[in-house]
Amino acid sequence: MKIFVISLCSMLLSGCGSTKLVEHWQDESFSSDQLDNVLIVAVTINNTNRFLFEKSIQSAMKERGLNGLTSIEVVGDAFPTKDAIEKYISKHPVDYIVATKMSNMRVEKDYVPASIRTYYTGPYYPTYGHYYDNNSTVTLTRDAYVDTKTTIVLVTTIFDAKTRKPVWVGRTEAFEAHSADRLAKNMARAFWRHVER
Repeated sequence: MKIFVISLCSMLLSGCGSTKLVEHWQDESFSSDQLDNVLIVAVTINNTNRFLFEKSIQSAMKERGLNGLTSIEVVGDAFPTKDAIEKYISKHPVDYIVATKMSNMRVEKDYVPASIRTYYTGPYYPTYGHYYDNNSTVTLTRDAYVDTKTTIVLVTTIFDAKTRKPVWVGRTEAFEAHSADRLAKNMARAFWRHVER
């Protein structure tokens, strides 16, 4: 099991968000029916984000009748290193490890130039043209601005605890996430929907 030290601190972003699983791979011998005694690990040095992600995945599992413990529950606040996780696994009945980490964050910026537009607005009622100004117009001005789109890419892997080999890998993209809490919940839902297929 290869675990990377990646901080998810930058996930607290503003905007209107959507999260989707864009691609995944599954070992032919693996089925979600096998999932039991799962250890959930969010690979981040930020304990708040780690707690949110692990609890969101755990909650989504419970809704499906699956058992899972979080790394915070079993190794505490310390960063969940490979050694700490394997030490716990060696002494406890863990069948699978679900590990999530941030793989990438893309920021795209587009410059939108200023614009001035004039619209013809009247007469509102053609038969009452004498009452309104027949040449009514309005001019609208929009200042230039930079449109920024942020995409967070998360990778979730299910490892067989005995062989340490991956049996399922998925990449989730989140566009303009509202917060780490919402991102975690959306990612967990997208993740489990595809694991069950």
